[in-house]
Amino acid sequence: MKKDKYPMEKAKILQDLEYDLICDFIRIRKEKHLSQQKLADMAGVIREKITKIENRLNSPQINSLIEILQPIGYTIKIAPIRKKKEEKK
Repeated sequence: MKKDKYPMEKAKILQDLEYDLICDFIRIRKEKHLSQQKLADMAGVIREKITKIENRLNSPQINSLIEILQPIGYTIKIAPIRKKKEEKK
């Protein structure tokens, strides 16, 4: 396995991708006019789990995100990484 020459750059990219995912998570919740508590009730989790995800207090587990998103009709999928410049078009 090739050793990464730029670990700080890689960490920043991963941090940005996680931030974008969480922003989408929050946007969807708000578009559905759901409070954190209502979403938690629908998903059968405690509100603090959603609070921790939205405040980036810990990295969410994939199964946790699926568990929370499923009752509102969403899931996670693998998609190409979009460059910031491409998103502005």
